[in-house]
Amino acid sequence: MNNTSPSGHPAAPSVSPVAFARRLRLFSLIDRHLMKEMAFSFALGLGIFTFVLLMNQMIRLMDLIINKGIGVGIVLRLFLYLLPFSLTVTIPMSVMLAILATYGRLSSDGEAIALKTNGVSLYRLMVPGLLVGVATTLVTLWITISVQPRSTRASTTLIHRLYQTKAIMALQEGVFNTGYPGLIVYVDRLEERSASLAGILIIDRRNPADQRVVIAQEGKMPGDDAGRGLRTAIQLSRGHIHLTSAENPGRYRNLKFETYELQVPAGGRLAETLERPKKGREMNLAELRAQIERLRKEGGNVPPLEVEWNKKFALPIACLILSVLGSPIGLRVKRASRGISLAFSVALTVFYYVLLAAGESLGSRGRIDPALGIWFPNILLGLVAIGLVLAEGREALLPAGLRSAARDLAIFLPRGVSQRKTSQKTRQP
Repeated sequence: MNNTSPSGHPAAPSVSPVAFARRLRLFSLIDRHLMKEMAFSFALGLGIFTFVLLMNQMIRLMDLIINKGIGVGIVLRLFLYLLPFSLTVTIPMSVMLAILATYGRLSSDGEAIALKTNGVSLYRLMVPGLLVGVATTLVTLWITISVQPRSTRASTTLIHRLYQTKAIMALQEGVFNTGYPGLIVYVDRLEERSASLAGILIIDRRNPADQRVVIAQEGKMPGDDAGRGLRTAIQLSRGHIHLTSAENPGRYRNLKFETYELQVPAGGRLAETLERPKKGREMNLAELRAQIERLRKEGGNVPPLEVEWNKKFALPIACLILSVLGSPIGLRVKRASRGISLAFSVALTVFYYVLLAAGESLGSRGRIDPALGIWFPNILLGLVAIGLVLAEGREALLPAGLRSAARDLAIFLPRGVSQRKTSQKTRQP
């Protein structure tokens, strides 16, 4: 057989689509190539999205090192404790970016058309993206169920311990600070690294029978840096104590002092320890289930905990849904550079999280069912993903011969109808 094209040039050797599709096994060269490209885009997106999401927190952590004298090791621990929660947000965004960038590049370079011509359907092309979606879903599920509750608990506990040992962290200049139980503290000037104060006014209402107003020129807050106790001391210098009695309003005393140490015992917001009750984000599945059942029996506020329960599963499933949604969108966008993919993935995931935040707010307040509020974004995007996949791969549902016959029939029918109309017009007198 003469293997030449009609123009006389040698024709490219043809490959049977069936044989090509059979050779395209799972984890073939094409799969490995696409997954490697997805891994690069995913890592790039994860780094960018996580950095942007934690930027405000990183500024605060740097302030702890520079201005408040907190050790680098402690600040690094706080950063690692904050990381799991941010990953539950940025992993789905990175999955969307990776799928869009990879399949968009596949479409813009014409590789998708070449693969489809050789018998590779859209559903087979989606396999690498689905594998990435399943893998990220499992990782995110592990983070939400196991890692995040412990990291949130550890972060809150560490912050409260810092407040106990570095009590100056709770003070702000020019503000009436109410963080200490029973005390109102005003500081005119504050030097955080040396824990020194200037221009101090303290209203002490811890004893109902004896109210004190303390005014001092200077002070220090060494706290309990050794960690041996749960107390905070405010050391004041050169000031006055104004005493009034609730039992005898006409009695007033003014005491002058050179040094005075005001003790702040354990208790209140700054002295919460490991014995404090866990909040919703700090609970694992078993603790959430037990707390929900207990509150249902007692008639307590159950919806916020049900919201946390459903979020532990809805966020991981979002990775799988976005991986399905990204494949047909990427194949339709002919010039999907990483910049376009980045912008599109940010827009789509922001839309998702806006719906999620609205559902979480309405579900926590009992306006709608908590499960519906959390799962509605997944349901909506899931239906859109299914519709796009079916629309993009509708030709793959039919054999090649049947598709050709359908195209011929679609061309023939309009011609036949027009010919009949023409013949009817010519027969009329």
